[in-house]
Amino acid sequence: MSVTTTRSPLTRRSWLAGAAHTGIAGAALTLAACGGPTGAGDARQPATKKDVVVRVTARQAQEADMWPIRIPAFNAQYPNIKAEPDLHAGDIIEKTAALIAANQLGDLAHTHFSNAQPQRLYLGKSMRELDSLIAKDKLDLKQWYPMAIEAGRLDGKTFALPFKGKMAATVIFINQSMFEQAGIKLPDLNTTLADLTEMATKLTRPDGSQWGMASTLPKGDSQHVASIRRHNAETMSKDHKKATLDTAEARAAWGWWYEAFHKRKFMDPAANVVDLFAQGRAGILMGQDVSQQKSRIHPASISQGFKYTATLVPKGPTGRRGGSWVPDAMQLSSQSMNPDEAWVLLKWLTDKETGIALAAQKSPGVSTTAGARPDVYNDPRFLNHELFPKILQELDRDSNVLPEVFQLPANYKIPEFNAALGKAVDQVWKNEAEPTPSFMKNLNDEIQNVLNLPM
Repeated sequence: MSVTTTRSPLTRRSWLAGAAHTGIAGAALTLAACGGPTGAGDARQPATKKDVVVRVTARQAQEADMWPIRIPAFNAQYPNIKAEPDLHAGDIIEKTAALIAANQLGDLAHTHFSNAQPQRLYLGKSMRELDSLIAKDKLDLKQWYPMAIEAGRLDGKTFALPFKGKMAATVIFINQSMFEQAGIKLPDLNTTLADLTEMATKLTRPDGSQWGMASTLPKGDSQHVASIRRHNAETMSKDHKKATLDTAEARAAWGWWYEAFHKRKFMDPAANVVDLFAQGRAGILMGQDVSQQKSRIHPASISQGFKYTATLVPKGPTGRRGGSWVPDAMQLSSQSMNPDEAWVLLKWLTDKETGIALAAQKSPGVSTTAGARPDVYNDPRFLNHELFPKILQELDRDSNVLPEVFQLPANYKIPEFNAALGKAVDQVWKNEAEPTPSFMKNLNDEIQNVLNLPM
């Protein structure tokens, strides 16, 4: 489904209602028909053609509140450029590939690092490098979190700017009512993982009516590595070419979950962990993204009648909290006939005000992940969100300064990597295997076989 704008002020409803009037092919024809002489201008008001249409291909639902705010504002600021979102339901990664094949991709595209989509598109020459444009405008890349910028670089070339981003799996939600009823001191920033383990054990009821902790050993690497980093473990080497699960640290990390599941039994391996906490049946929800879960936990606490609070995940044995940076990208299509105008829109969609608009979204189904910029996460408008307690916003901000990098297999064999990892995790979940040295060595060998595959 393709959604376009008009120059008039729009509500979200009128925005979506206009979708049926313009299709991808029609937008492509409009783009092809645009032209005209190039005028003079500086980096802030660049030389642009007259009445150029610039489209941005993106997903439909998750940023639905942002587009009707930032696109009309852009069109008012740059009257010679008409920005039009080209929004799609369903799998946006597959849709983007289909649009590229049909030569109908927008001038810009919102892409997703968790699938190595930005790298794949750049290596396939569907997206262009941005360094020349950055240098021309003397664009200060320190406006964004450094790990988000580094995610958009390959072989020394910048191919994406951060559209949004966060540090993943770095927060524990706490059922304050349950702790108070049990007479247990609430966890804080000084609580260790060992301390939290004892708290969870005390809160657990043998009949399964109440669990001390809702958490899980994740099957996908981005969340998995964020979790095992609390034990100072990694899934792969810094160059992302060598598996590193055959280590004492990795065995300790997996062993902690095995004991939590099957020996101390303060965690249910079969549970939907967010549901368990939202139902008021777990004392701790560990290793979650604030931006992803706060829109679920906050209203659930009201409907279920329990107080809650939150803090950063506890430090593991070596003082490391864990986490993994997860950004989204905005890229400039190599198919664009108007790259200068598209670049103006790209900068707009990665600026502070767009980052604030992303964080301020409120409609059902939207994402509240903010722009990947310190000036967004430190802005009073972010910290004093209309819907969420300030402590959650502060934790969202504070998570981002943890020194935990984003990573992908160097050959981008993500499905294969996750399949090997997930198979072993599933065995531990089901108590079909214990993370012994031989088990972890076999897993490490399987992961290494994946990393040895060609790109």
